[in-house]
Amino acid sequence: MVRVLDRKLLRELWHQKGLIVAITTLIAVGVMCFIYMRSITHNLKRAKARYYATSRMADFWIDIKKVPVAELDVVTNIRGIAEIRPRINFLATVDLPNIAEPVNGLVLSLPDRRRPIINEITLKSGSYFSDQGRDEVLINEAFALKHKLKPGDHIHLLLNNRRQELQIIGTASSSEFVYLVGPGAIFPDPEHFGVFYLKETFAEEVFDFSGACNQVVGTVAPEFRDQPDELLRQVERVLKPYGVFSVTPLRDQPSNRYLSDEIRGIGSFAQIMPVIFLAVAALVLNVLMLRLIDQQRVVIGTLKGLGYSNSQLFWHFTKYSGLIGFVGGFCGWGLGYVMAGVVTDLYRTFFEFPDLRNEIYPDLYRSEEHTSELQ
Repeated sequence: MVRVLDRKLLRELWHQKGLIVAITTLIAVGVMCFIYMRSITHNLKRAKARYYATSRMADFWIDIKKVPVAELDVVTNIRGIAEIRPRINFLATVDLPNIAEPVNGLVLSLPDRRRPIINEITLKSGSYFSDQGRDEVLINEAFALKHKLKPGDHIHLLLNNRRQELQIIGTASSSEFVYLVGPGAIFPDPEHFGVFYLKETFAEEVFDFSGACNQVVGTVAPEFRDQPDELLRQVERVLKPYGVFSVTPLRDQPSNRYLSDEIRGIGSFAQIMPVIFLAVAALVLNVLMLRLIDQQRVVIGTLKGLGYSNSQLFWHFTKYSGLIGFVGGFCGWGLGYVMAGVVTDLYRTFFEFPDLRNEIYPDLYRSEEHTSELQ
């Protein structure tokens, strides 16, 4: 049986239903913003951490004019350098049928036979290089999907001023191109820019780089990971005779920088947007409660005269505001999770993660502690 105060509560909620719906909506939107923005932040951070770990993401990139691979031992002997990987790196022009606009690509060398390396690729379709053909190529998945290319097709690249016909044997993605943009671009454009992986021996032959490379990627010891600048300056001095063009630490690598900036941006909005909606909701709810109590002074006095205690009346009005907050918070939580799923799907069109997914985080309200674990 519903008690007298509870019936009174239901009547008051019904009479104020318009204002209560508005307040509940404000609370729901505020909680939704908090849940979905924090969830997106954690989704991206977790996907980034997993991808970087499995692909052994490099800590630095050094672009050089040309250096013999045999001369790189001096770099590995520097204290703090954990591992390096020499490779060939050139821009190329892609010749596609029925495409009038220029299509460019980044050509990178990979070992002829698959082995654990820094910046390991993730195969999406097809296979790694075979022992039969030297003119094989792996292309990044987004470019292949945009141009409807698949393993077994042939593609023409202009390499070192020579038109080369290459057979596509697979599609792949890489942690260093999660956010892939071409030179001078701001947004990913897989229609006009792609990444092409060639056999190391074939790349050496085509670009006249036998036993040499023009880019070195590497990892540093854990104690140097947060502050690698002095270590990289030392590496640059060692390689200076070979013509160092640029030294790029992980924090400045384009893909990682775009991704990190996006995560920080969402985190900042997650601190501001919910506060705005919840502050307005709290202000309006406070005004509503003050007006309600002021209007019911006579009713409150009558109820006390009938034997109701101060604690019972206090709990009655607490339930009034608490019910509004509970309904708004519960709706906001559900909407936040759904919204996080929608936005996560949207991010898959910009960021090439192999396993970006929406998750539920029970400890979401301990956000600072959770965030520190993922950095």
